[in-house]
Amino acid sequence: MRVLFTASAWPTHIFAVIPLAWAMRAAGHEVRVACQPSMAPTVTQAGLVAVPTGDDVDYLAIRRRILAIEMRGRPAPGDMDDPDLSQVFDAWREATLGNVGDIVDLARAWRPDLVIADTMSPSGLVAAHVTGVPGVRHLWAPDILGSTVGEQVLGQLPGFYEPYERYGLSVTGDPAVLTVDPCPPSMQPPPANRIQMRWVPYNGPGVSPSWLTEPPDRPRVCVTWGTSTAGTAGREASLVPAVVRALLDFDVEVVVAVNAGERDQVPVADRVRVLERLPLHLLMPSCRAIVHQGGSTTQLTAAYYGVPQLALPYLPEQVKDAGALVGTGAALQVPVSDADPDTLAAVLGKLLDGACDAGAGALRAEIHEQPSPAEVAERLREVAGG
Repeated sequence: MRVLFTASAWPTHIFAVIPLAWAMRAAGHEVRVACQPSMAPTVTQAGLVAVPTGDDVDYLAIRRRILAIEMRGRPAPGDMDDPDLSQVFDAWREATLGNVGDIVDLARAWRPDLVIADTMSPSGLVAAHVTGVPGVRHLWAPDILGSTVGEQVLGQLPGFYEPYERYGLSVTGDPAVLTVDPCPPSMQPPPANRIQMRWVPYNGPGVSPSWLTEPPDRPRVCVTWGTSTAGTAGREASLVPAVVRALLDFDVEVVVAVNAGERDQVPVADRVRVLERLPLHLLMPSCRAIVHQGGSTTQLTAAYYGVPQLALPYLPEQVKDAGALVGTGAALQVPVSDADPDTLAAVLGKLLDGACDAGAGALRAEIHEQPSPAEVAERLREVAGG
């Protein structure tokens, strides 16, 4: 069977679909991953075949534009009101549908039996309809897509079905025949047309340093602000310096995962280790806790290992994602506008004293109970009739 994955213009979104692509390949199927040219190395470094399509899109520039719309009239970062959906969708469409023609041409030429599109790559679903094969959506965050509420929202977005109409297709409702959902059920709205899949962490290739094979001398706490948050909100929005300073009042080792351009923001101390390119899934098994920006793949990777979390969400979708996580008992949350030194110290104390230990353990167990990517690959083979 031939399986075409379509991936969006951001590495962490691609990382999320890699385990299912591996499972398909290991089951003996032919796999191709259609992506923007700049994302091809991300795909090939995972051992998969990339097919560059369309032109590169400046994802962060569009993300900043969406943020400006979402933040309009809001008093502070971390507050969440419903933005103008039409304006947000205009920017989203620019980021995700610019390569629809190339994706359709690829599908017509390669003739896949199944198309799997990540949430931010709906061109794949268009190609599936054009070529008459099943199109499956792959989530990487708590999301309403694949639910009854999601179908209602899709109907409100002006021009959502225009790419289908361009090819003479009449599509209503959810264009995906099925949604693969790697988020644990306790973090999601009630499903309507989903198949659950275990989240398997993959945060890119890497080399495990020797110190990670040794138990830490004191509890290890990871601090990260995420690449998309840093690129969207700018250096001045980072809470990493404040969090590290607060953690130095506790008897812990602090491991800070940042981009090279943010390294100079990290306070220098004997118990602080700064890493620029270590995949998170290599670090998490040794951590007592993690403090992060509320990014979905960061949350799910930590949850897979049962690591208690403190979320400091900045972007609007991070507020929603962090809220879903906090609802499981696996994390605490502080709005960025409230993250003063006293509040950080108090909340970190609760986290390190075990306030989320039971919830993190329960969420880990729930994740590991879900079907593996290999099991889902077999289910999708049946969907495709392969």
